[in-house]
Amino acid sequence: MNKIAVVLVAAAAAAAMTGCQTPTTRVDIRNDRGPQVAALDYRDVQETANEMLQSLFRSGRLDRADGGAYVMTVGRVKNETMQRFDTDILTSYITEELMNSGKIMVTSAMAASADNRDEMIDAARSVRGDDEFNQATVAAKGQKVAPTHSIFGKIIQREIRMDNGDKQIEYYLLLRITDLATGLQWWQKQHPIVKRTDGKTPTW
Repeated sequence: MNKIAVVLVAAAAAAAMTGCQTPTTRVDIRNDRGPQVAALDYRDVQETANEMLQSLFRSGRLDRADGGAYVMTVGRVKNETMQRFDTDILTSYITEELMNSGKIMVTSAMAASADNRDEMIDAARSVRGDDEFNQATVAAKGQKVAPTHSIFGKIIQREIRMDNGDKQIEYYLLLRITDLATGLQWWQKQHPIVKRTDGKTPTW
């Protein structure tokens, strides 16, 4: 086979492969009609966060007599699933809505994960006494606000083999809030998500 024929065959094969590929499309997350997936996806996160937020708002725990806001730190949320799922996806959705409600402030000075701490808070204080900085603009001692509450939890995955060979995947998303002054559990919510799929379908 000469070089021209080889090039033509390669081009035809590439075109055939390209024709079989699913084209990339933008998903409308407000009206997603795509099929469900076995793993946790953004729809599961939104459903869970909304359910937990409604439970928390209904509980009345967030309503302070003085109308002020509680200060919350983000504790550890364990991922005990088989997936590489960043739990910040869930906690950030919830804390965003809590802050928007005006009932919660979230501290970046203290958190279980470095991802939820802002290194610049301490860096800004490291220039105390540095004559290159206007000391009147440097944060004074005693300005940090300690958290009153902590949110923490875990995500659990169980897989059950069904009688027909299919697989049932159970996810349990559990969050708790603790009153840090007393150590008492202040609020808790567990939200299960159950999916059934072919026995060979991977979940990671």
